[in-house]
Amino acid sequence: MRVREARPGDLEQLRDLQQQAQRVDGCLFSQAAWEDWLTRSDLGEPGPPLFVLLDDDDELNTWGQGGTLEGVEGEIIGYTLLHLIRDREGYHLRCEGTVHPAHRRRGGGRALLICALNRARLWGTELEDEGQQQGQPLWFEVLLPRRDPASERLAARCELEAVADVTCAGQRAADDGFRLYRRPLL
Repeated sequence: MRVREARPGDLEQLRDLQQQAQRVDGCLFSQAAWEDWLTRSDLGEPGPPLFVLLDDDDELNTWGQGGTLEGVEGEIIGYTLLHLIRDREGYHLRCEGTVHPAHRRRGGGRALLICALNRARLWGTELEDEGQQQGQPLWFEVLLPRRDPASERLAARCELEAVADVTCAGQRAADDGFRLYRRPLL
């Protein structure tokens, strides 16, 4: 498996993947950050970081960490979108995405979260001074499906804690079907 930044040519596969995950997880994905990414990409501007998970690097992976997921070589099997939400409670670098239901519990979700966390740390260094001046915390957050029992294990492995229903930027932090997990970023 390999994680890379998304490209405009990935959009059709990403939409299909999102629809398949929605049917299994029974939850609706937030469209705001997704649409922001699409709009910016259409204009040729960089949008929020969007990473895709592929299974096409067995020949490139000479140090033996990856494996092949039968039948999907070269296809997108997961993604995560990292976006910034600012509200009176702080700065939230929120990660939203999915792994294809047939390819879960193989380490792909964790690889995407680690990639997003690393990017969030870089982004967080730019926001750290501003947050400290305003006395606001900086959070790394993830929305994971409630129906998937692996969500809690994944959150625990990434040292994330479940958050009770809270509001963020005037909206519920987790849509029906999702649970919000977070940890301080810096």
